[in-house]
Amino acid sequence: MRRSRRPRLRLALALLLALSLALGASAALYLMRDPRPHFAARHAPIARVVASAAELVDSAHTIQTARLTAESGLAVELLVKRPVRAVPGAPVLLLLGGHRTGRDAARLIPDTRGAVVASLSYPFEGDPRLKGLGIVRKVPAIRRALLDTPPAIMLAVDYLLAQPWARGRAIELVGVSLGVPFTTVAGALDPRVTRVWAIHGSGGSYAPLEHNVRRNIPWPASVAVAGLSTVLIAGPQLDPARWAPRIAPRPFIMVNALNDERMPRAGVEALYRSAREPKELIWVPGGHVRSRPEVVRGLVDLVLSRVMPAK
Repeated sequence: MRRSRRPRLRLALALLLALSLALGASAALYLMRDPRPHFAARHAPIARVVASAAELVDSAHTIQTARLTAESGLAVELLVKRPVRAVPGAPVLLLLGGHRTGRDAARLIPDTRGAVVASLSYPFEGDPRLKGLGIVRKVPAIRRALLDTPPAIMLAVDYLLAQPWARGRAIELVGVSLGVPFTTVAGALDPRVTRVWAIHGSGGSYAPLEHNVRRNIPWPASVAVAGLSTVLIAGPQLDPARWAPRIAPRPFIMVNALNDERMPRAGVEALYRSAREPKELIWVPGGHVRSRPEVVRGLVDLVLSRVMPAK
C-alpha cells in the first residue's frame, strides 16, 4: 500500500508545482503587460485646476502652485517659478526629481536665467517615507503611482502650454535620479516635448534596483527582493532604455556622476547606447545627487547654462 501511494504523492506534488509555476508566470505576465493603454486612459483632459495666486519670492521671480485633476481622476501637484520679466524664446523646463522633494524642487533654483521652471510631485497618495511592512501594504498604491507618473507629466504639459505666458515656448523635460525613467517615457510619448534631460539616471530596471537593495539586504536575498519588486512595479516596462530610442529626432542629453554609488556604470552606458542621435553624455565629478539641495541646484544650473547661455 505504501509503495502504491508514493507515485501518486509524487504526481500530486509535481502537478501542484506545475500549477504554482503557471500561476506565477501568469501573474508576472499580467503585472508586466503593456502600460500604454493605461497611460492613454489616465492622460485625459483637465477637468479642474486649483491654482494659488502668483507670489513674488524675490525681485526677479514669482512662484505659483496648482493642483490639476483630469477627467480620469488623475491628480497632479505642480509648482511654477517664472521670471517677472518674460524673456523671448526662453523655454519651460518641467522638472521631476526625488519623491521627497516633489513639486518643491523648483524652489531650489535661485535664478532661472529667464526660463520658466516647473516641478511636479509624484501622484502618490500617502506618506512617501515608508519602511518595512508599511511598504508591503502599499505596493498596489506604489505601482499605481509609478504607472500614473508618465501621464501626470503629460497632464502638466497640457496645463503649461495652455498658459498665456508659455505661448510659443519650448517644453523640455528634466528627470533627476528617480525621475529619469518617467521623463524618458513621457518624452517618448509626447511629441510636444522638444528635449529630454536624464540626470543621474541609468538604463535597466532590475540591475539598478538590486544594486541599491544590496546596500541594506545582503546577497543573495537582495536578488530575490529586487527580482520580485521589479515584477510588482512593472520595472521592465518602465526601463528608460526601452523608451529613449523613441525620443529621436529630438535631443536626449544625459548628465551623470563619475563616482555615482547608486547607478551602475554599465546601466548608464546601456541607456546612452539605447538612445538615437542626437544625444550627448556629460560626465560631472562627485557622487549621486541623493536629493541634496545644493547638488540639485548645481545640476539644474548646468542645464540652464546650456538652455539659457549667460547674457
